[in-house]
Amino acid sequence: MSQRVTVTQGTWQNIGTGPAIVQLISPDASGVEVMVECQSTQPTGNDGLVLNSNNPVQKFSLAQTIWANAINGTALLDVQPDVAG
Repeated sequence: MSQRVTVTQGTWQNIGTGPAIVQLISPDASGVEVMVECQSTQPTGNDGLVLNSNNPVQKFSLAQTIWANAINGTALLDVQPDVAG
């Protein structure tokens, strides 16, 4: 079952565990983009894959924690378990 998660700017948030597919639901017309990472510990800094209108979906095949951090503002994400891995 998928879950919707609201992510805010400033702190990396645990949004689920892979394997999973993460999709940016909220439109980024206001310029909101989201960084996502899949790793066992909370990321530090500003390194991450960026979800935006050009790249709204990211698949993670690792069985590790998925982290997200909005670049500016608040964004709504959908996290769908990927049973195929």
